[in-house]
Order: sequence, then structure tokens, then C-alpha cells
Amino acid sequence: MGSFIRLGSLAVVAVLAAAPIAAQTTTSVLPLVEVSPYVGYFVASNLADGPLGTGISAGSGGLYGAQVRIPIVPSLAVIGNFGYSAGKLRAGVPIVGGISVGDAKTYLFDAGVQLSAPELARGNRSLVPFLQAGVGGVRRDLALAGISNRSTNLAWNVGAGGDLEILPGLGVRILVKDYIGKFDVREATGFDVDSRTMHDWGFSLGVNLSF
Repeated sequence: MGSFIRLGSLAVVAVLAAAPIAAQTTTSVLPLVEVSPYVGYFVASNLADGPLGTGISAGSGGLYGAQVRIPIVPSLAVIGNFGYSAGKLRAGVPIVGGISVGDAKTYLFDAGVQLSAPELARGNRSLVPFLQAGVGGVRRDLALAGISNRSTNLAWNVGAGGDLEILPGLGVRILVKDYIGKFDVREATGFDVDSRTMHDWGFSLGVNLSF
């Protein structure tokens, strides 16, 4: 019985002694910061819907930007994002289809948190699924018939994706993000029209650079 107690005491001491070392090891593998430049496609919803199926789209187009991620613990990080997209304002007309009526530039800037799942390892590669949520702004610069207007609106966002490690400090990221907000028609056009909730989608593929 005495030997059992002594062995148990030694085991407890060993665990307590190893805990700080394990914590230091876990902490040391977290990067100080991760930068992810990306490219993709921005799918903009309609700015306004008219009668008989008509509408004005906000200008879908190529998406370019970068995201900064700062880990807090292995499964949680804070993120900041800036994106840019340029496309055509298009008037949707039944049967005829979309007609280009102007230009649209969209700027995305937001901050939030990322919650990562345990990594899925296969061979020398590891895939880490994650979810993101945040809040920020969407600014639209619109040009129609020689007249330029600008509108900046609050937007919430949610996203999902995955990080694939290629080499230590280098990986690939795929991300789908939904920007949820209202377009301020009065600010952009001067007309007193009720705003509608918009869902703008960003699909992107980027490179993770950890430091």
C-alpha cells in the first residue's frame, strides 16, 4: 500500500512538472501573425428590385484582398480583412437579361473571430476547417450616366472554409463568406426609398503566410 501511494505521488509530481513544459510547447507552435492574400469572385445581390422582375445588381466581379489572423489559443483567433471588387452595374430585364448601365466598385473591411476545428491529418498534410463571424463595413462607389455616388453601410458577415498546410509557415486557404447588410439608397441616390437586406457572397482562394 505504501509503495502504491509513493508511486501515485511521483506520478502526480511528474504531471505537474510536465504541464508548464507542455503549455510552453503548445504556445510556441502558434504563429504570432498569419497573413493571407487572396483572389476570388464577389457575387453581389440586387441593390433594388423593380416591377415585373426588373432590378439593379450591385456589380459582381473579381475579388482581391488580404486577411490578417492573430491566434489567441489554438482554436480561437481574431481576424481583420480588407477586400476590393470591381464590376458593372447591371439592369435586369425579363427576357432581355442583364444590361450594363454603369460601373460599381466595392470595398470590404471588417474584423471578427475565427473558430477552428481539430485538424484532419492525412500523411504529411493537415486540413483545419474553420468558421468565421464578424462585423464591418461595405462601401460602394457607383457611376451611372456620368454621375458618381457613394454609400457606406454596416454589414455583418459569416464564413466557412479550410486551411491546408503545405509546408511549415505556408499553406492554402479556401473561404466562402456572406456579407449581410442594407444598402442606403438615400445616401447613394438622394431618393427616399426603403433599404433592403442584401446578401453579398465572397468566394476566395488564398495563401497563408505565418510568422
